[in-house]
Amino acid sequence: MSIKLLTNSITRYAYNNKLERELKYLTSMKTAPPTTDEAQRLQALYSYDILDTEAEKVFDDLTELASEICETPIALISLIDPDRQWFKSAVGLDASETDRDIAFCAHAIHEREVFEVPNALEDERFFDNPLVTEEPNIRFYAGAQLVTPSGHAIGTLCTISDKPKKLNEHQRKALKILSRQVIAQMELRQSLKEAKDASDFKTEFLSNISHEIRTPLNAITGFSQAIIEQSTKTPLPADIEDYVQEIDFSAGRLLHIVNSVLDLSKIEAGKMEVIPTWFQAGKFFQHINGMMQIKAKEKGVKLDFDIASDLPELLFLDEGKIGQILINIINNAVKFTDAGKQIFVSARVTSQSLNFVIEDQGVGISKKNQANLFNKYEQVGNNRNSEGTGLGLCITKSLVELMDGNIALTSKLGKGTKVEVSLPLSEKATPENLNFDNNIRCDIAGLKVLIVEDNAINRKVATIVFKSLNQDFSFAHDGESAITLCKENEYDVIFMDIHMPGIDGIEASNQIRALGITTPIIALTADVFQIQQQENNHFAFDGYLSKPIEKNELSNALRKIHCR
Repeated sequence: MSIKLLTNSITRYAYNNKLERELKYLTSMKTAPPTTDEAQRLQALYSYDILDTEAEKVFDDLTELASEICETPIALISLIDPDRQWFKSAVGLDASETDRDIAFCAHAIHEREVFEVPNALEDERFFDNPLVTEEPNIRFYAGAQLVTPSGHAIGTLCTISDKPKKLNEHQRKALKILSRQVIAQMELRQSLKEAKDASDFKTEFLSNISHEIRTPLNAITGFSQAIIEQSTKTPLPADIEDYVQEIDFSAGRLLHIVNSVLDLSKIEAGKMEVIPTWFQAGKFFQHINGMMQIKAKEKGVKLDFDIASDLPELLFLDEGKIGQILINIINNAVKFTDAGKQIFVSARVTSQSLNFVIEDQGVGISKKNQANLFNKYEQVGNNRNSEGTGLGLCITKSLVELMDGNIALTSKLGKGTKVEVSLPLSEKATPENLNFDNNIRCDIAGLKVLIVEDNAINRKVATIVFKSLNQDFSFAHDGESAITLCKENEYDVIFMDIHMPGIDGIEASNQIRALGITTPIIALTADVFQIQQQENNHFAFDGYLSKPIEKNELSNALRKIHCR
């Protein structure tokens, strides 16, 4: 062969190789472009607030099912953001994300039918894709789009194998159904989050409202009660005394309304806790009877209590909530029973439950109204002029259910109403060292008390109440000064406000404990949402009192601390 011929052959060979290289370059891995609705698609994706969240079983179950049905070792829930595909769930793949440029799913979101690649090595878009040439060595891919209700594909539910294959019609249909379930679960997840956010916002709002309303109420009730108490020593003009009584009564009514709304909100927000303790059953019902007799006599109604003689001496239940249940039901009975008629209250205990019945001879409730009886803001009976928020029975039912009990109501219009409540009893054994000596009257005068309170008016009210109990008290105006005073002085008890600027009451209490100071600390707050003991791992107070300050409750709190 001549030199010239040889040179031409080499030139043609080099040209052909170059052409082949260029041709292969032109047909190499294709990167999927952004979708035509990219901005809206990303907005829809972000609205779910799901990227970079922890694994959730409901999504893992769907991915596992897709893997089983399609008979592939890998299945993914893949979400496509601007730069990557991120896996909300992954079966058979130890990765959390890949670049969007190499993602099969970035191609799939352009389609609306199952996007299927039977053999990636034979597909010009993927044959040299790193996910094909390296681990996980993708050969087969099928992805069903995750299409939002607004019509945007935010990712896929995909199945992957390292061997070529093709889905049958049943598998393709199942994959599409499962992809719709993924979106349904994301919608549900979003709805639950929105509901929780709304609930949290409402709780925070009511927490602030509670504080703002109770603070002036604390002043109104505190000063009016102080004037009433003082009038026993220095008589007031009759009309002035009447005005003060009306102010005190109206403040009490307003406080009752506020408490009803806040109680319901606490239950709805999951902030209401059941705290069972041992209590004396006989004395409990005796106390309820004495309290409600006053109300019944004012209305001219006869109230009869029938407490079983074989009632256990002690019960292990949430005494406060049982009292609230009974008082709410009896109050309703008194409200809708005319003068001269009767109300019967009975209490019995079985081996499994505490049962009580409240039966009145009141106006009764129509069947139509009975259907809405336990709804919020519904008034019972046919007396629309009665006072109240209509929350009493709704709260009562919620409290009964919170304690895993049952409540039933039967009524006949014009004949009366019967309410039956059953509360399960605990099998907890009675401790041997319980002490229920309610006659303890140890001397609480002269206790050295620190009151941490930032509000000037509340300090004036506290001065009146604590002075009437002959306490040796002093004030700290904020959390920082409370910590300083506790370093320098010894106290018998500390009453700690919660809402304060700077260091709040919980943090101040933690810092006091960190100093090794074991003085009992009682939360004193106008915010009923922050007086849950040990709530959210917060400081465990030795007790708590809500504002407005009631002299009897304060006295009892001091005795519990000092006489124990």
